[in-house]
Amino acid sequence: MGLDIYAGKLTRYYSSNWKNLVQLLAEEHGQNCVMRDASGNEMKPVEDQAEIENIRDIVSHWADTLAVSIKPPLTPPLWDEKSDCGYFTDKPDWVAFGALVMLQACIELKKPLPEFVRNGWNAYDEPIVKQAMEQRIPNSLLMGTTLWLPIPNEAIFITKLPTGNEGRISTVSLLKYELEDLNKQLWNADEDTILSWRNDKFYVPVNRKTPKPFLGFIQQFKKKDRFSTEELAKCAYSMLYQAVKFATENQCPIVLDY
Repeated sequence: MGLDIYAGKLTRYYSSNWKNLVQLLAEEHGQNCVMRDASGNEMKPVEDQAEIENIRDIVSHWADTLAVSIKPPLTPPLWDEKSDCGYFTDKPDWVAFGALVMLQACIELKKPLPEFVRNGWNAYDEPIVKQAMEQRIPNSLLMGTTLWLPIPNEAIFITKLPTGNEGRISTVSLLKYELEDLNKQLWNADEDTILSWRNDKFYVPVNRKTPKPFLGFIQQFKKKDRFSTEELAKCAYSMLYQAVKFATENQCPIVLDY
């Protein structure tokens, strides 16, 4: 299952009125892209306005309930779910996002970052990532966060999501701080440099001499293919950086969609 980053209002997200990068690229190239859920059913956007309003009411009630349950409690609404701000999306997939998680784990535990990762690797199977997560380091990337909210608190907690499922939630402000701190420790890169890291060349295996990437994560890779860990991490960093910037400017959540 792939991994996408979404920044925007939750009503749009839960009503599926957004398109991920694969869909957008398919449209750009005149191709039809059908998205399916884990059961193989086609995922279609909600078009009925009454149903969209019902989703908005559920999300707003959830956010208002969350506001008063946070310690110290906050005054609802936490953000304006009725206004639309469009959305930001990108696709790090697990290969790049995992590299960023492992980079964060190596920084926290003062361990060297492996130079390469192989095709099909899973960051969460890596001993250093497991160790960092077991130590409960208060870092949203290392604690399995899937939703960051646009509220001032720098917190990480587990609660029920609007869907009723339980999930780990953090805040956009904490993710922003984590990314800034990572940049300060490693690169001291300015914004133009950070944006330049969003480059599909990082998804090209280092052992290939004549790659022909089309958004490298869509390519068919071989088991022996290996990738530069830091370059993958930088690519995912750039995507999250842009998501945080969008969420901060538009007062909206960030979601990891998979």
